[in-house]
This record gives sequence, C-alpha cells and structure tokens, in this order.
Amino acid sequence: MKTKLFLFAVAAASLLACGDNQKTPTDAQPVDGSNGPPAPPTLGPQIDRMGRPAINTALNHGFDGSGGVPSGSANAAKDAYNADSAVGTWGQTWAPVFAPNLAILDALDTGVCGNGICETNGTAIETLATCPADCPATGAITGSDGCGNQAFFDPTLGVAGYVPLGTVLADDELYLDTSKGSCTNYLAVEFYTAILGTSPVTCGGRAPTYDVIDTTYTLAAIGVGGFNPSTFVPAFGDTVGAHTDVSDTDFPFLGAPH
Repeated sequence: MKTKLFLFAVAAASLLACGDNQKTPTDAQPVDGSNGPPAPPTLGPQIDRMGRPAINTALNHGFDGSGGVPSGSANAAKDAYNADSAVGTWGQTWAPVFAPNLAILDALDTGVCGNGICETNGTAIETLATCPADCPATGAITGSDGCGNQAFFDPTLGVAGYVPLGTVLADDELYLDTSKGSCTNYLAVEFYTAILGTSPVTCGGRAPTYDVIDTTYTLAAIGVGGFNPSTFVPAFGDTVGAHTDVSDTDFPFLGAPH
C-alpha cells in the first residue's frame, strides 16, 4: 500500500509541475485583449494575379518608354492590370490596350531581311531549320504573307482587327482540361478550342518545362501556321531554351540551387 501511495504522489507532483495555479494563461495573448484566437487580417486590394506568362509585360504598354526602361504610365497600367479582379470585363477593358502591341508583334515576320524568321507563311509548317535564308534571291519581301497572319486578325478593321486575339489573351487564366490523360503543351486548350475549333488533345496548363515564350511569340508573330499541328511545336521564339533543371512531376518541381 505504501508503494502505491508513493507512486500516486509522484504522479500528482509531475502533473502539478506541468502547470500553475493562475486563472489567466501566461502565454502570449491576442493583441485585442481577448482570450480567443486573433481575428484574421483584413485583406487589402489585389496586387497580382496568376495568368499567362508575358501577357501583361509584352502587351500592356509593352513598347512605351525608352532605352529599355518602361514609362511611368506603362508601369501604372501594368499595376492596374494586376489589380483588376473583374474577370467578366477583362476582355472589354484590356483587348483594346493589347491591340496596338499585337500589331507590332505581328510584324516580326514581315519584310526584314536578316531577322532569321521565315517571311513566307504557306501551307507547310515552317521552322528555322527549313528557312536557312529569310531574304529572297530576287525581288523584294512583301508584307502579304507576314503582317496580318496573326491568329484571329481581321484585315478590314485596321488596328481593331487585333482585338479578337487580344480578347482571348485578356482572359488571362491558365486553362486545364482534366479529361485528358496527358499534358504536353502550353496553351493547348485555348489553341485547339478557341483557334482551331476542335477538342484539345492534351490537357493544356503550364508545366515548368514548357517554353512558354516561344509559344506566345509564334502565336503573335506567325499565327496558327507557325505551329506543327501534330506536335504543336512553335516555329519562332526568343532563342532561349526552356529550363532543364526542373521537373514536371516531382515536387517541388525545381532543380538544385545554382
């Protein structure tokens, strides 16, 4: 019996050692003086949004300023774009802003000898490998096959003819078709659904290994004819390859620090 009483006393002493006899907890308390958890912070205005890479950078006053430095109005416009949470009016708000910049990008494959881009956009899918020289042996380069070949362009409307593609791009979200069993191409859902009018063959979205800038440049400069219809490989880009030290499947998807 003495042994049992001794063990009980030791256990009681241990329990008492884990606390105190104060009625009010002595741990840090919420700043509002209450005994409950602190209130959630009040959210401020939206300052950014997850969308397609380079849309805001290239198409929203992308050529304003000088010496590679954007103007103050360009920076303000980009901030306003990021803060715009009214999804339903993105198209009518931003497509007219995008249109003049899309016109400039459309001219990338037009009439400039030595720029390394195929000026003739026929039925064959063109790549830089199939056009070793972008200047004709005789005659002048014309804009008939270059400027105006951008997706959705309407030549009867002038600069406003770039608004249709601007409207598609102003819906600046990443679309993913979860019914597809594989994901291989950036903008696949938009490309097949909105541009070709067919069902996507891959899920779309954006994996870390996708060269998203090449896809965007080709769509804006060459149009639908700049993509291989089977592989969706773009014909034109910025000559900077996709990152190789990333993974599309293994978390955290990034390579080793370097």
